[in-house]
Amino acid sequence: MAGKVIISSNPIKTSERIDINGNVIDPRTKQILVPKESDSMAGTVAQPTVQPVAVPQEIPVVPVAIGAPKDDGLSVLGQIEEAKKRLKELEELKKIKIAQKKKELELLEQ
Repeated sequence: MAGKVIISSNPIKTSERIDINGNVIDPRTKQILVPKESDSMAGTVAQPTVQPVAVPQEIPVVPVAIGAPKDDGLSVLGQIEEAKKRLKELEELKKIKIAQKKKELELLEQ
């Protein structure tokens, strides 16, 4: 009887409820009966790992003193004045940075 398939005259119908993750669950209790087999574990073959090479990049550090507004009794007007001072400092730093980049560009063009 090797190679023959016999189909029963009274097949038993079964149904399984499968959740979105592919696990077989009990519809009444919503508990996992049979967890899904991991595809990554089936037929595992050692894959060569490629490790990224870190490229060092120099990032210039510009000292900027930006702090959260402190609750030291400053009024709203005082906080606005502090913000204006910080904005002026940032504008000056921006001008310095632009000048540095222009010098770098001139050196690169030569």
